[in-house]
Amino acid sequence: MPLSSQVDAIAATECCIAAVRAWYIDNELMINDIKTEFIIFGTRQQLDKVNIPSIKVGGTDIEPAQCVRNLGAWFDCNMSMQMHVTKVCGRAYYGLYRIKQIRQFLSEKSTVTLVHAFITSHLDYCNSLLCGTPAKLMRQIQRVFNSAARIVCLVPKFDHISPVLFRLHWLPVHARIQYKVLLIVFKCLTGQAPEYLRSMIQEKTVRRSGLRSTSTRLLETVRVKHKTIGGRAFAAAAPDLWNALPPSIQNAESLQTYKSLLKAHLFAVAFGK
Repeated sequence: MPLSSQVDAIAATECCIAAVRAWYIDNELMINDIKTEFIIFGTRQQLDKVNIPSIKVGGTDIEPAQCVRNLGAWFDCNMSMQMHVTKVCGRAYYGLYRIKQIRQFLSEKSTVTLVHAFITSHLDYCNSLLCGTPAKLMRQIQRVFNSAARIVCLVPKFDHISPVLFRLHWLPVHARIQYKVLLIVFKCLTGQAPEYLRSMIQEKTVRRSGLRSTSTRLLETVRVKHKTIGGRAFAAAAPDLWNALPPSIQNAESLQTYKSLLKAHLFAVAFGK
């Protein structure tokens, strides 16, 4: 990035922050300058071209962070989501350890309730952000689900886990992520999602009638240059997942019906049933 562009970017950012601070003061609020963080996102090649040592927030110079937390999700400068997965899995394993200590006093039903309350709720939170991430991250989270299933069903460590997950009717991690993304798509198409999400997808216009495609609700696909980052965006990933669904699911009449059909479909695909 040219030096002049960096200087302009810093000036614009500091001007925006000054306006926010002024709004805070006018509304009798306070911003903690020292605890303020900022991060620059980009590929490794893009970040190598950027040299922004700090920005000024009030009277404090804030250096760029390598990883920040926002609404419970962790973002690193490369958007790899590795830190987020590590943090979430660490918290989940701690919860599993505590549940395992009292497992002998619990029924299977009570254990499932505890696992959903303290484990899967954390793993599923903001999991749509993991759409398109590398398989190694999926395996890292899947190992937590596998451990939870073994504790629930009292299955030894080296027994095959697929039959256990099937009996519990738990979707694999990649299917849970697809479920979350596709649920957002349906809400967008039915006007139940915020406008900023609805504007990211567009239904495909059918020009000729009498075609098989007229019975389906297809979305316009988006071409991206970099699948590692651009392909993970909701605007790019959502249409591909939606267009692969059977028409019977796309044309569901209600959200509850859609959720039921979608989970059954993803479960059948995951376990080949």
